[in-house]
Amino acid sequence: MKSNYRHLAACYEALDNATTFDDWLSNAEEIDALEGHSRWREKDASGYYPYQLLQEQIDVLAEYKEKCRYDLLVPYLQESLHRTLGELTDSHLYDTSLVGTKYLVEQYLDEVESTLEYLCDTDFDFINDEKKLKLFRNARNNFGRSALMLSGGGAFGIYHLGIIKALLEQGLLPPVISGTSMGAIVTGLVGTHSDSELLQKLSVPEDNDFSPIKHYSIQDVFSNKTLLESDQLLQCVSNNIPELTFLEAYKLTGRAISITVSPTRAGQKARLLNYKTAPDVLVAYACQASCSIPGVFAPVQLKAKDAEGNIVPFMETELWADGGVSTDIPMARIGRLFNANHFIVSQANPHVLPFVSNRIKSGFVPMMLDFASSSIHAQWHQVISVTRKHTQNRKLRFWMDRADALLGQDYLGDINLHPDFPLKKYLKVMANPTDEEIHDFILTGEKSTWPNLAKIRNHTRISRVLARCYEKCYAKYHGRNHRSELVGKDRGDQNNTDPKVTDIGSGSSTKNLAV
Repeated sequence: MKSNYRHLAACYEALDNATTFDDWLSNAEEIDALEGHSRWREKDASGYYPYQLLQEQIDVLAEYKEKCRYDLLVPYLQESLHRTLGELTDSHLYDTSLVGTKYLVEQYLDEVESTLEYLCDTDFDFINDEKKLKLFRNARNNFGRSALMLSGGGAFGIYHLGIIKALLEQGLLPPVISGTSMGAIVTGLVGTHSDSELLQKLSVPEDNDFSPIKHYSIQDVFSNKTLLESDQLLQCVSNNIPELTFLEAYKLTGRAISITVSPTRAGQKARLLNYKTAPDVLVAYACQASCSIPGVFAPVQLKAKDAEGNIVPFMETELWADGGVSTDIPMARIGRLFNANHFIVSQANPHVLPFVSNRIKSGFVPMMLDFASSSIHAQWHQVISVTRKHTQNRKLRFWMDRADALLGQDYLGDINLHPDFPLKKYLKVMANPTDEEIHDFILTGEKSTWPNLAKIRNHTRISRVLARCYEKCYAKYHGRNHRSELVGKDRGDQNNTDPKVTDIGSGSSTKNLAV
């Protein structure tokens, strides 16, 4: 008995000290075996999902596929997804095992993926390539997709690179990524480099520039009215992000990146810059603007490329600053622009982190702490909202708007990744990190992601295969990749439907299952 306990303790210690996913996984599997979690995965019965219905649907899908009953397969698949998927995202299904959930859930997802691939790859006499393309286009649009949201956080934002590395290595990095402040620099880096280039950069992170901070002298602080030099920030951004527009970046990588910036004029709303809303704006300048915290960095002018490729001012009379003050995690706008309905949030903002753990954890103490912090937050938000409404001074209203937006934001998504930094690290949030600290931030991000990989993989699996099938059908029908078309056109083509084609995804409850 004691030897088992010592072995289990050694596994947990090795799990905490793991520096690669393979090491983490082997120890997590050993812990699951020792604590009986593997047996829990083998038992279908659970009150958290419709296990009997799931087994029935697996059997029916396999039967229809074996008998080539396309006429029955499509409507039954639609019904199955509609009835089942929403219940497979219950967080309790991922609270027991370290490495996954019930095997029956994964078997069901296997069967659905196999069925979709079968429909995509098999030639049927009664459905041509055009109708099949529309079938998967409609299904993909109705399912939606996942977006990765990277918060601000100063030096803490380097943590996002670990999230990127872990997801990229597992083939789970969403194609829609949004970033704010330091998260914007990471988003810009990801959106302007291929997978292989990114993995190379992340393998030797000290070769990259993560030193945006250079302090003004006391005299210059008063003359410039900011604490830090903007030129140093721009140099850091430019060393990480090539001179590409949002449209050029999308064509290069296929990643739809978005950067949040805020105008400095009162009464103006924050802007979300991407290849749809600002195709000709240079990514690097958008990232600099998103990092320009008022009073810390001076606001900046955005730059764009004109028709001849010359770099020119964008909205010449406007200056832009940190988007995180008003919209750190712009889920609503990303949802509207990119048909996203599932959000993976990497949260590293130092003023948010103390409250995140209690909102995510279960138990009486976290519940009470969450209740207390949420009550204080709501009261301050209401005080500022009322004060702002009755304030006439335009400049004061501007700052009240910022405070109101800061308190009124939702900082969490469907899957939330966040670090648990010791208090001493908060003293370095506005300092250039050392090489050792860069490695530590990235490893912390990876270790935050590894326990969530099974959940991310399962939550995003169906619509990842839908997107893959759509790409294959598009290439077969048009003879080219869909990104070869003019990117200014909406890729969703949501109004281009065929009433004669049954829609796999129609009416599906897929709030938490998207690509």
